[in-house]
Amino acid sequence: MADQTQTQTGHVDAYVDEAYLDACADAWQVTGDLAQSILDTLDPETVDPTDDHRRHCVDWLRRAADRRTLARPAPVAAPSTDAHAPTVDLLRHAAGAYPRFLDGTFSGRKILLAGPGMRLWHGYFQSDNLLYRPLNAAAGAAVSHTLRTGGGTRILEVGAGTGGATAHLLAQWPDDLRGAYDYTVTDMSASLLVGARRRHSGNTPPQVRLEFRRFDFDLADDQGLAPESHDVVLAVNALHVAADIPSTLRHLRSLVRPGGALVLSESLCATGDLVHQEFIFNLLPMPADAVRRGSRFYPAAAWQAYFDAAGIDAEIQVNTAGPELVMVAVAAAEAAR
Repeated sequence: MADQTQTQTGHVDAYVDEAYLDACADAWQVTGDLAQSILDTLDPETVDPTDDHRRHCVDWLRRAADRRTLARPAPVAAPSTDAHAPTVDLLRHAAGAYPRFLDGTFSGRKILLAGPGMRLWHGYFQSDNLLYRPLNAAAGAAVSHTLRTGGGTRILEVGAGTGGATAHLLAQWPDDLRGAYDYTVTDMSASLLVGARRRHSGNTPPQVRLEFRRFDFDLADDQGLAPESHDVVLAVNALHVAADIPSTLRHLRSLVRPGGALVLSESLCATGDLVHQEFIFNLLPMPADAVRRGSRFYPAAAWQAYFDAAGIDAEIQVNTAGPELVMVAVAAAEAAR
């Protein structure tokens, strides 16, 4: 049967509040200042001119230093407050690593995903980080709505990473969702899954049974997951790194039973714009097309094109308060008649 657009998931603007926009402005102030400090001491001769990734990083730093802050009508909170500390700490850690990364001494993975970098990485992706709360909240609302209206009890989360979205959904589990629910948390990284299991085991609503397993959404095979085996398939800030996004969307959609939904929540980057998170993520490997586009994130129009290419109808919502920042997309499967 053809896919059918879901129309009752709420509006993203409900989650893009003043605290979030202030957090973005604060993060941009810190990011711009750090970018300028790196450029002030950078010796261009140390950057390999044939390395497109590192040349992109230098160009991004120049653009970020020029931008500095988002335009805001009201004063922003001091970026040193506790609510901003995880973001500021990781931004500063990345800044300290940029010289070694740009001259090829260290890889970004070694800088960010080992030792103190990994500790800061986990802190940054906590569910209470203001900069990710709208993504988690919008996704959680869409999941809850699907379970209420379509029924079912089986949730699959892909690309869960450190489990920030998982934590939010469990902490905000609606009281009116009764019965027993199976929630399968997946990622391709075994180490991240170990951390997620340690964090969430024994800390879930009594009606939710958690399972953790490896799953790589870039692989086309079922990896032990049968077609139409889940009521909700959830991905939060994960699929923008997929090698073939339309193929991945089709694969994930095939795991949803009729009456269920694929729920996708993503950070957005308007064409030609910047998102401050890339100050951190630029240290990690970048696909060639991301280098060409100037960002590893996409505008909403690109996501619409990917859903169209996958042959999937989806309701895509984007915040209207502030720049293009947050998206939630719901692709609902038509229930059998």
